[in-house]
Amino acid sequence: MRLAVISDIHGNLPALERAFDFIEKLKIDGIIWCGDYITDILLSPEVLEFIRLKNEKYKHWIVKGNREDYIIDYHHGISFDGVDVTGSLLLTYKSLSKSDIKYISSLPDEVVVDISGCPQIYVRHKLNNKVQNYKYHVFGHVHKQCLFIKDGCKFINPGSIGLCFSEAPGLEFALMDLVDGEWSTHFYHMSYNLEYVIKFIRNSGLSTCRVHWSDVIIKTLETGHDYIDDYINNARRVAKKNGIDGEYLPNISDKIWDYVFNNLDKIVKKSNKS
Repeated sequence: MRLAVISDIHGNLPALERAFDFIEKLKIDGIIWCGDYITDILLSPEVLEFIRLKNEKYKHWIVKGNREDYIIDYHHGISFDGVDVTGSLLLTYKSLSKSDIKYISSLPDEVVVDISGCPQIYVRHKLNNKVQNYKYHVFGHVHKQCLFIKDGCKFINPGSIGLCFSEAPGLEFALMDLVDGEWSTHFYHMSYNLEYVIKFIRNSGLSTCRVHWSDVIIKTLETGHDYIDDYINNARRVAKKNGIDGEYLPNISDKIWDYVFNNLDKIVKKSNKS
C-alpha cells in the first residue's frame, strides 16, 4: 500500500504536474490532500480541475485549508478585510467558477484514512495535537517537511508543492508506504520549471497587486526562503515602532510596505545572524 501526500499547492499548477509525473511512475494506491490548493499563483481553477481528475482515478482523502476557507467566507459575505491587503485573494475569487466554489465548500476540515489492515491516519490542514486517538497525523500549512513523535503519535508534514519554505527552491511532497503493518514516510524534494512560473506571475494579474506582493512571492519561489512571513512581520514591527497597530494589516501605509520591501534582504540577513 502506497499513498502520496500532497499539501499547499497555492495555485502552482506546473509544480503539481511535475510532482505527479514522478509520483505516478511509483504506482500509488491513493492520495492524501492536505489543503491550501488555491491562491497566490493565479492558476487555481486549473489546480482544482487537476485534483478532481486525479481523484476520479485514485482512492483519495481530501481536506480544505485556510485559503479555501477565506474564499468560502468571502463567497458568503464575510469581508476579506485584513487577510487580503494585497488584493490577491480577490483575484483568485474572481477566477473561480460556481462549481469551483461548490467543490471547495464541500471539502471537510478533517478526515481519517481508514484502510482495512492499515493503521488509521488523521488528516487536517493545520496541526491538531489534541486529537490523540490516532497513531499517525498528517498536516500541512507550515510549508516545511517534518516528522516528529509526541505522546506516541507520529506527526508528518509533506512540505509544500507550490511554495516550499525549505531554504531551497523546488517542490516537496511525501509518500507513505505500509511496511510490516506500520506506515513508513519518505520525503521528496525536486525541481520543476520555476522560470515558467515566475514569468507567468510577472505577466499575470498578481503583478498588479499592492505592496510588492508578486515580487515577494517570486523571491520565496527562487530561494525556498519564507520571505512572506519576513515581509509581513517586519512591516508590523516597523508600524508598531511608528505608533501604528500593524496587527490589522490595512493600517500599515504603503510607505512602510515600500521601506520594508526595499530593505528586505538586509533585514533577513541581519535576522539570520542574530
